[in-house]
Amino acid sequence: MRNPLLWVLLVCSALVAAYLVFLGVISISVGLQHTDQEGSWMPLFAGGLCVLVVLWLLFRVARSLLQTLRKVESLNVK
Repeated sequence: MRNPLLWVLLVCSALVAAYLVFLGVISISVGLQHTDQEGSWMPLFAGGLCVLVVLWLLFRVARSLLQTLRKVESLNVK
């Protein structure tokens, strides 16, 4: 465990992403419950887009942070 701050940042970003995915799923659920109404496609579209964008950003941030955590230090002074 080299840098605990990066681990905290990774966990916090995962929690924020989980919250936003939850909101996207709620939006999709509302859209599916009101298919008889005009414009019910909008919550489906917005929820799906929200989930996709959040997961894409989470995977990019997580990959970047994990690469930083696994990086070998170039300056090894003994």
